[in-house]
Amino acid sequence: MMALTHATIAGSVVSLALGDCSPLVLGCAILGSQLPDIDTSTSLVGSAAFPVSRWIEARYPHRSITHSFLATGAIALLSLPLYLYVDWKLWVALWAGHLVSIFSDTFTKQGVQLFYPVPVWCVRGLNPRRRLTTGGPGEYWVLAAAVAMLVFSFYTYTGGGLIFKASQTFGIKSAQERIYNENAGTRHVYANIQGARTSDRTPVNGRFWILGKSGSEYVVTDGKQIYKTGETGQIVASRLIAEPGAFATSKVYTLVFDDENPLTTFKALAEKFPNQPIYLTGSLQVDAPEEISITPNPNVLDTSKVSGSTYQQEFNSLGRAIAQLNGQYVTGQIQAKVFSSKGL
Repeated sequence: MMALTHATIAGSVVSLALGDCSPLVLGCAILGSQLPDIDTSTSLVGSAAFPVSRWIEARYPHRSITHSFLATGAIALLSLPLYLYVDWKLWVALWAGHLVSIFSDTFTKQGVQLFYPVPVWCVRGLNPRRRLTTGGPGEYWVLAAAVAMLVFSFYTYTGGGLIFKASQTFGIKSAQERIYNENAGTRHVYANIQGARTSDRTPVNGRFWILGKSGSEYVVTDGKQIYKTGETGQIVASRLIAEPGAFATSKVYTLVFDDENPLTTFKALAEKFPNQPIYLTGSLQVDAPEEISITPNPNVLDTSKVSGSTYQQEFNSLGRAIAQLNGQYVTGQIQAKVFSSKGL
């Protein structure tokens, strides 16, 4: 019973303190909360690590060395690689879980030797009758309060807060922008869109891969065609829910041309990043615009178009640019966005 209480208290306090309810953070906090009771072979952690618990049990009183600030410091020191090479929150959660657990034990009748090796028993509460006993009614009340705190923490911090969670659920734009901005550098981000096509108002209900932003709107693809959201785009979204996907990176490269054939640069880019999606954005001056044939389609984004001698691109696929600019000499500067993997 006490193991569950310690785990719940540590999980709730650590998650609230760190603002994080991820499984790894909670797992480290719970693990840390169980470590003090490794000094007895009858505990849950003691049974799991019987040789270690039996060795400690034979040499130290229960709730002494493993329930001390000395043990907390030792755990923080031994787990320092978590801080250096993995995630600082996991490191904090581990030793903080231990600290919360030993502090909560000061409210029990026996107390703990927080300042071991100084043989002083630390007990909270002046009235001995009000101190907690294992399995007693008081522990159930503490457990219930800890569960409530953990539930509150989970709903507060999963997705970035209660208000943010509600905003994300109902498709409020600011919440979707936050999800995109926080994840676009390290993950594919998807948009679950309900709405209609701008051209003929036919319904749209599907999952799209977000390639990037164009002003305040998104440029998305269904794996076949590319679209822009908003009244000036091809899809008017009545509800758009952003959703982080698999880990992936994207990098933007600047390509500069000075009256030269761009195909050499484009093909070199394709060879450098084989099987990686590459999209081009920007304007180029071309020497023979009349030779570039582009048929507009109102149902999809015009990723390339010609205006006078200017060839304009917005998330134009590299393959399409190569086909359209074959034989052209161009001047100008454009951006190439390279994804590490294909989203759809």
